[in-house]
Amino acid sequence: MKTNHCGLEMEFSWGSGQESRRLLLSLLFLAAWKAGSGQVHYSVPEEAKRGTFVGRIAQDLGLELAELVPRLFRLASKGHGDLLEVNLQDGILFVNSRIDREELCGRSAECSIHLEVIVDRPLQVFHVEVEVKDINDNPPLFPGTQKNLFMAESRPINSRIPLEGASDADIRANAMLTYTLSPNEYFSLDKPSEDERVKHLGLMLRKPLDREQSPELHLLLTATDRGKPELTGTVQLLIKVLDANDNAPAFDKTLYAVKLPENVPHGTLVMKLNASDLDEGSNADIIYSFSTDILPNVESKFYLDPITGEIMVKGYIDFEESKSYEILVEGIDKGQPPLSGHCTVMVEVEDTNDNVPVMEFKSLSLPVREDAPLGTVIALISVSDRDSGANGQVTCSLTPQVPFKLVSTFKNYYSLVLDSALDRESVANYALVVTARDGGSPSLSATASVSVEVADVNDNAPAFAQPEYTVFVKENNPPGCHIFTVSARDADAQENALVSYSLVERARVGERALSSYVSVHAESGKVYALQPLDHEELELLQFQVSARDAGVPPLGSNVTLQVFVLDENDNAPALLPLPLPLPLPGARGGGGALSEPVSRAVGAGHVVAKVRAVDADSGYNAWLSYELQPAAGGARSPFRVALYTGEISTTRALDEADAPRQRLLVLVKDHGEPALTATATVLLSLVESGQAPRPSSRVLAGGAGAGAGAGAALVDVNVYLIVAICAVSSLLVLTLLLSTALRCSAPPSEGACGPGKPTLVCSSAVGSWSYSQQRRQRVCSGEGPPKADLMAFSPSVPDSRDIEDLQSATGDSLSKVSKSYRLVVQQTFENCNELAMVYSQRSPGSWRLLLSLLLLAVWEPASSQVRYSVPEEAKHGTFVGRIAQDLGLELAELVPRLFRLASKGHGNLLEVNLQNGILFVNSRIDREELCGRSAECSIHLEVIVDRPLQVFHVEVEVKDINDNAPRFFRQEQRLFILESRIVDSRFPLEGASDMDVGANAELRYKLNPNEYFDLDVKANEEETNILELVLKKAVDREEIQEHLLLLTAIDGGKPELTGTVQLLINVLDANDNAPKFDKSIYNIRLLENAPNGTLVIKLNASDADEGINKEIVYLFSNLVLDNVKSKFIIDSNSGEITVKGELDYEDCNLYEINIDAVDRSPFPLTGHCKVIVKLLDENDNTPEMVITSISLPVQEDASVGTIIALISVSDRDSGANGQVTCSLTPQVPFKLVSTFKNYYSLVLDSALDRESVANYALVVTARDGGSPSLSATASVSVEVADVNDNAPAFAQPEYTVFVKENNPPGCHIFTVSARDADAQENALVSYSLVERRVGERALSSYVSVHAESGKVYALQPLDHEELELLQFQVSARDAGVPPLGSNVTLQVFVLDENDNAPVRAVDADSGYNAWLSYELQPAAGGARSPFRVALYTGEISTTRALDEADAPRQRLLVLVKDHGEPALTATATVLLSLVESGQAPRPSSRVLLVLTLLLSTALRCSAPPSEGACGPGKPTLVCSSAVGSWSYSQQRRQRVCSGEGPPKADLMAFSPSLPHGPSSADIVSV
Repeated sequence: MKTNHCGLEMEFSWGSGQESRRLLLSLLFLAAWKAGSGQVHYSVPEEAKRGTFVGRIAQDLGLELAELVPRLFRLASKGHGDLLEVNLQDGILFVNSRIDREELCGRSAECSIHLEVIVDRPLQVFHVEVEVKDINDNPPLFPGTQKNLFMAESRPINSRIPLEGASDADIRANAMLTYTLSPNEYFSLDKPSEDERVKHLGLMLRKPLDREQSPELHLLLTATDRGKPELTGTVQLLIKVLDANDNAPAFDKTLYAVKLPENVPHGTLVMKLNASDLDEGSNADIIYSFSTDILPNVESKFYLDPITGEIMVKGYIDFEESKSYEILVEGIDKGQPPLSGHCTVMVEVEDTNDNVPVMEFKSLSLPVREDAPLGTVIALISVSDRDSGANGQVTCSLTPQVPFKLVSTFKNYYSLVLDSALDRESVANYALVVTARDGGSPSLSATASVSVEVADVNDNAPAFAQPEYTVFVKENNPPGCHIFTVSARDADAQENALVSYSLVERARVGERALSSYVSVHAESGKVYALQPLDHEELELLQFQVSARDAGVPPLGSNVTLQVFVLDENDNAPALLPLPLPLPLPGARGGGGALSEPVSRAVGAGHVVAKVRAVDADSGYNAWLSYELQPAAGGARSPFRVALYTGEISTTRALDEADAPRQRLLVLVKDHGEPALTATATVLLSLVESGQAPRPSSRVLAGGAGAGAGAGAALVDVNVYLIVAICAVSSLLVLTLLLSTALRCSAPPSEGACGPGKPTLVCSSAVGSWSYSQQRRQRVCSGEGPPKADLMAFSPSVPDSRDIEDLQSATGDSLSKVSKSYRLVVQQTFENCNELAMVYSQRSPGSWRLLLSLLLLAVWEPASSQVRYSVPEEAKHGTFVGRIAQDLGLELAELVPRLFRLASKGHGNLLEVNLQNGILFVNSRIDREELCGRSAECSIHLEVIVDRPLQVFHVEVEVKDINDNAPRFFRQEQRLFILESRIVDSRFPLEGASDMDVGANAELRYKLNPNEYFDLDVKANEEETNILELVLKKAVDREEIQEHLLLLTAIDGGKPELTGTVQLLINVLDANDNAPKFDKSIYNIRLLENAPNGTLVIKLNASDADEGINKEIVYLFSNLVLDNVKSKFIIDSNSGEITVKGELDYEDCNLYEINIDAVDRSPFPLTGHCKVIVKLLDENDNTPEMVITSISLPVQEDASVGTIIALISVSDRDSGANGQVTCSLTPQVPFKLVSTFKNYYSLVLDSALDRESVANYALVVTARDGGSPSLSATASVSVEVADVNDNAPAFAQPEYTVFVKENNPPGCHIFTVSARDADAQENALVSYSLVERRVGERALSSYVSVHAESGKVYALQPLDHEELELLQFQVSARDAGVPPLGSNVTLQVFVLDENDNAPVRAVDADSGYNAWLSYELQPAAGGARSPFRVALYTGEISTTRALDEADAPRQRLLVLVKDHGEPALTATATVLLSLVESGQAPRPSSRVLLVLTLLLSTALRCSAPPSEGACGPGKPTLVCSSAVGSWSYSQQRRQRVCSGEGPPKADLMAFSPSLPHGPSSADIVSV
């Protein structure tokens, strides 16, 4: 029995030598124990009614009934709730609620309820044990009311089936069980013997089971206990006999044919298969699956539902990829071993129009020359469509309204040919769109774009914008200046449009060549003047510029340039020679002199003379004007000159005052820019009217004639000059307008090739051609009349109707003639001029015949087809055909015309010898590789030649030979057949395949002779063979374990080829022996806490069968509880049981493990054993402590022995490992007292003081008796409750406070703080003033104290001059009961502020504010005074010796200033009288008084202080004289004393930031 001890264990022994001593100690201990820790034992049966009497607990514990309620009598039962209760009126313990022993203690032999009886005042604990006695109140119970057992009808006799027994919650005899089984003929009960420790049941099979006779058996198992009265429990045993799997599934058909459109969506149902099985249960449940022989592509396209048998589409079904699918399906039942049935589903895919046509362009002949003849092949187009039937028939169309057309040259081949003439200058590029459309519904189409570029031919001469240009150039231009730019445009491209310019040299210009005047830049067309032009010399320069392109042959045109030389004012006026008189000698080149006699009698306006001049320029530059220059003296002349005529006439009548000789100066000026001038001098002689000399008749006649002629000539020159200018300008404008209008409106002449738009097909004399977009035009040469031996061509292919008419007219002769004209056609395209010359005189009928011959000559070879055949596997070089000859090609033209073969995807299988034009085999041709299983196989060749581009199509059929033997998918096929399989069972076999076609692929099969199997070959609708192996004799594994057969496949070729496969048939064993263990029960002892992986035991069972029936798997039985499975694991192969969970003796000390040994047979048999594992205890559990009834906090004045807490300890281990002792932290005022087994009390051992220690952290240690021992600790925080035993205390008894006067009312001046060592409300301090009178006013009118914070406030402004010191007390009291308190003294010094001005050098302030300085003000006149004043003493002294020069009366002005902020001042006037040394006046009594005071103050400040006053030390104090001046100390912490009497308490020391004095020992006084 397990016993735990904590504290002192007393042992009573009467056999020792110290019996009396031991007896005394025992009696003393029992006496103490009985008082506070007594124990009472009761018993009560389980299931007792409520109120059942248990015992008189108050009386037995020695408690009075009257004290139960006052002392708070109460029960505590850990985990047992309120099962028992006490009546506090009579002290009786009674049953309060239902007590179930099994619920309380389970299967434990002993069961009791432990009660703790607790009373207070003082705290006491009593322990009571109430034993609960068992009664037979629980019948045996099975895990369920019904147990289902499943047994195969093939189970052998004497097989044992373990059963789970019943359990009884009672103990001893009430839990001892016996079992009985209801009578039956199949099973008996295997009961345990009386001496077996572990009771296990089992059923023994005494008779074979037959499912068809009795599919179910109902048995009743009864368990009876030995209690009084006996109780029983029953369980129904339902034994279901399982069917043996002896029927294979069978399909309705062996072959199913289904048609399925391509592109059906995923999930489309193909068909639903149905197979049936004559068995029952799982043997009749069929799983559908694809056969292992199915091809991967079929498995990727279809999904077979294993349950419903529905075949659905799961991949992309494409007719073009595969036209049919062969699906091999198996129906397998769920029997053990499973049996299977087979069928084949042939899925034929129907084509839909889902592929768009595909076009491929090849042999593009680009760019196309714009003079290419009609019918020229531009490109070759191949089209294809993967669909079949009408869906794969493709037609092509071309973009409308283009000069091209599509011509079908072969099946799915087209040629893009020229249909009409091209003109690059009109359209340089054609974007053609070829559309391929199939014949499906709806049809699908594809488009391809072809960009046909038209190559340029030099058929356009450079053209100027107009036939001639008029250019105006000013004369006197610089040599080489640019005068014009000609530009011609050529509609051609590239070099054909590259224009160069040159001068058309002509007859000489005057005596000089044209090239000496102008030049033309060959590239830019800029025209330059090579020398200065002179309008007077050359007014018009007319020439031609030629523009020629860089084509071959080059074309050109001319343009005329008319260069007008514009006049510049470069000639001055010239005076005409005078008839009379002769020019004066000495006249300068610019002028001339004219002498005329004038009669004085002429009147005003009389013409006396005329000046004549001309200008070589033209226009305005030659328009002259005349002006009379004023006389030299400034006198007004009686003559004037006409502005434009030059006539000199009188302005008034001449008189005597006029000088007899008049000299006139006439200025002649043109209107050019700038104007040029000339001067003429006219001398007039004034004569009397009668004195005029008469010339001779000859002279008169000559003079008159000359005069008249000169005058007329002068008038004519001026008048006609103006008229000429106007006429020339008008004529020029009119000429230009008329010329432009005529050129723009003139129609081209009908009879020639006159000017106009060159839209004709013309040839020059040398045969060059220009091309027109108009077909029906006259043809003329570039020079001369139109020629009649030229004709225009239209190389377009004639309509089919023209060809048919032509063929009907000419018959077979046309085809013969076409060959003879092939060479002519080639020559025609090489030299069109000769062809035009030959047929220029033919009739229109000859034209049609010629065009038809040309068309046939080009068309016939391009649309022919040749067909050859060649056997596969032909050797390299094998002759195929004379391809060049058959295509009508000459051998000599194969290389020049770039003869070549093209075969899409077939590489270089065939090749052509260009020397002899023979097509031969170039590399290995394998028909199966090219075409697979297709019945027809051919190689399509495209023969392409250039110059011109032609395409021929050649088909080479590849014929099959028997070069492939039948081939099985595997070299060996394995079949596994159970020896119990019935005769006529069928097993599908995988057939062979042959890559050949036709008869070469027709197969037949044969099987080598044997006595067990036959071969059954069936042909299905698809003409394929289905092979099955038929069992004709039962197999016996013990006789023959393996059968080797040979299956041969033979094709129908010549010679025959064969293929074989080995059939290896393994006969499977039937399971008829169950595994057996060495023992039925294994007993194991195991330490608890064994690590995971610890081996418990290795079991061994054996099976008499072989193979898989002999292989044993070890498993936990279904009877094993989950907690056992969580602790142990068994290796299914080795039988090793190992630990996998934590094994804890305290949780469970015994485990029963039922083990099954199951063989691996499809119908497995089982052997059984039991492993009993008993655990051994280890010291692995630390003691546990529970602290209850804690009486906290503890008053610091609690008495010794007070119980603080109750402690219970426990240890789950057993024996010494579970014996626990306790200890407490040393040096604490507490101790542990053992009150009962595993129960302790924590009591007070000495007095407490919260202010010393407010909290105790106690550590209780519990240690068991194991080895090594384990311990546990628990912390108990014992808080000491406060008692108000401490008054509030201030940090010091009094405080000194300094406050500046004139403070604002209510300002905070100080904060007092008192601390109370108690806690909570005992430490809550409040503050108040200790009221007293200050003068005539109450203290509370000056200051106040905040009750909570202790802040002191000044309630009114303080005045230093009125109150220097305010002394009072503040009281602090706590909130305890009763309250405690204390006082503190505050001395408030009112500091002086500078608020009073000095009077007579005395300042009523104090400190800095009373510290005075003296300063001597300068004299009014600026003279230097011989006196000075000490800064701080105010002593006036001389700065030098006085002499006679000093004024006898000196007036000094002294400024007295304090050091307050702001500083206040006063002035003092001192009058000094200077007297002789013997006349010095005596000082007055007033002066003596001042000096006496000063001396007294200085002596008092310098005398050492007495011991009782300021104490010993160096006199470095802050002192004050009677008048209030201050001295300063460098020491900060010093006592403060006054200069008179004892030290003053209202003074304080300062440490101002001022420079040091003469020395620290000096005292400056005033």
